[in-house]
Amino acid sequence: MSLITEASLRVLLKKETPSQLKIQKGDIVTPSARQFLREKGIVLVSDDSPIISQESAGETGNTVGPIKENHYGTFKPSSNSINPKFVSYYDGGFFEEKPEHMTHLKGNKLVMKDDARIVFRGKIDSMQAQIMRAQIGIQHAGGNPKLVEALQELLEAFRKLLRAEVLDEEITSDGLLGLTDAEIREHSHHPKEHYGVEHFLPEYHMGIEMAEINQIRASIRELELCAMTTYRDGSEIHRKDIIRFLNRMSSVAYILMCRMRGNYY
Repeated sequence: MSLITEASLRVLLKKETPSQLKIQKGDIVTPSARQFLREKGIVLVSDDSPIISQESAGETGNTVGPIKENHYGTFKPSSNSINPKFVSYYDGGFFEEKPEHMTHLKGNKLVMKDDARIVFRGKIDSMQAQIMRAQIGIQHAGGNPKLVEALQELLEAFRKLLRAEVLDEEITSDGLLGLTDAEIREHSHHPKEHYGVEHFLPEYHMGIEMAEINQIRASIRELELCAMTTYRDGSEIHRKDIIRFLNRMSSVAYILMCRMRGNYY
């Protein structure tokens, strides 16, 4: 029984492109190899039994079974003797060239461009762009430079979040605005005690700075929901630290609003 990969087919078919490729009973064909053969118009034939796909092979024959989306466990290569350039995270299929519809999850592991984690990373990127745009708007309007500096803390925090997501590092909100994680929660729940203002809903007459920060707060809430979609697998949450971090980040945005309301800046 052999494992037929895209890489091995490219070597085998380097000089000629036959109309058919005969394989043996029990041979396992990776999804990327099948796609390569379809693109070349080559039909797989076997004298004995149906060809085994890697999806149905499971853990037999040193192959890797399909990995569900949102189940980001440790990937195990299909064979120590094979060193593929790119690997499909979902099923262990090999690629000699990176398909346009796929992108890097980590290292040489590829996922679809609409994979939940890639979508989440894109929204973190959008969050950074929104914060930067708010900084520029507030600065050009002659707003408080201390508020712009506070937004820089948020921007740096989201940059750290993106790094932590890509590298599977833990992320915390300790130190933001000079507050611990517990203090962020306390201040956002009891603004009267800390900033002299009751809980409030923003209104247009509170100005563009308030509107900008409130938009950031709302976007962080949406990002938190995206994180839940990304990291919830049934009742299991894979990255509780990220969910907690985003919860605190929305509290940080609300604290900025309370500080503005209480003339802190």
